[in-house]
Amino acid sequence: MRPFYDTNYIKAITGIRRCGKSVIMTQIIDELKEKGVKNILYYDLESEKYEDIITRKQLENELHKDIKGKGKYYIFIDEVQRIKEFEIVLASIRVSYNCSLFVTGSNSKLLLGKLSDRLTGRAKEFVIEPFTYLESIEYKKLNNMPILKGDFDNYLKWGGMPQRFLEVDDQGLVDYFNGLYNSILKKDVYDRHKRIIKEEFKSVSDYVLRNSGRLFSSTKIARSLYKNADKKKQAKIARNINNYKAYIEECFLINQCKPYIISGRKSMNPSLKYYVVDNGLKTSLTNTVDIDNSFNLENVIYRELKYRGYDVRLGHLYNGEIDFVAIKGTKKCFIQVATTMENDSTIKREFGAFRNIKDGSPKYVLSLDTLDMSHDGITHINIIDFLLKKVDIHIS
Repeated sequence: MRPFYDTNYIKAITGIRRCGKSVIMTQIIDELKEKGVKNILYYDLESEKYEDIITRKQLENELHKDIKGKGKYYIFIDEVQRIKEFEIVLASIRVSYNCSLFVTGSNSKLLLGKLSDRLTGRAKEFVIEPFTYLESIEYKKLNNMPILKGDFDNYLKWGGMPQRFLEVDDQGLVDYFNGLYNSILKKDVYDRHKRIIKEEFKSVSDYVLRNSGRLFSSTKIARSLYKNADKKKQAKIARNINNYKAYIEECFLINQCKPYIISGRKSMNPSLKYYVVDNGLKTSLTNTVDIDNSFNLENVIYRELKYRGYDVRLGHLYNGEIDFVAIKGTKKCFIQVATTMENDSTIKREFGAFRNIKDGSPKYVLSLDTLDMSHDGITHINIIDFLLKKVDIHIS
């Protein structure tokens, strides 16, 4: 973000609640103060001091009261989506004052959807994510926390939300994630979609998060959750689910993994997958004894690839699928993810998934095995080495 501190772009810092947006905003303020900047205004719209500011006029009045003289001001507005018609007031602030404007928001479509409509080319988005595995290690070292033998297993189960590292046991972690999840539903879903059927939405949202990484079907979800309902009601719920998944995605709880047709006829309704923003949310909604590490690993790899700037897709073959196609520009590679390849049948399955791909782009199998099993032009990589950036993938 540093190259944009003094530009006219609106700096929009987005991401799931409690991922660190406000901390980053205060770090920027500290850097500006170190440079001698005096005119800094900070409005946390969810704080007791400013929680009553919910309209364009109220915010404009506050700014008019606080801005004195013609010097440049650095204006920070936390959780800007609380303001009705916030995109209008941001456009007004940008042209009315000599300022650099920073905002945060916890709703992707609401924030940048409206900003992009009114302020095309005038806003820069910076999406904040939970810590990657490498960042979680760096965070622990900086805070003098022990790096334990089962550290990766812990990350796989509980993810990288910054505050979760302050909890000392599983019950504390469950309570933390349940509190976070319920806060997101209330503030980012229920308060914005007043007519939503809350119990139905919560059931669907829980199901989608628990089953992240599996093929998504609104019809199957409706049938699974409402087994005793008649087909007419199931069909209605399935239609609602298509709206609900958009709401779940808007508040950064999930990301859609779109299809990439490798071979075969293009389907009118290709399969989709959704991956949860952090494994801790999934674990807290699941029986922690029965966690399926294969899907948790997929989730970690998906988010790592996104973090590294890849467009990540689900690979479709006429007779199967590839876990991920990682794309940058016109280059790509194909990736299979496995927990371990402990026997010949697992090795044959994971490496054999590439058998019918004629494309010459690099092909990888990522697993937790430490023995290098690369063969037939397919590269095997240890997942932890990949996450710690000791080895990397290549695209062509």
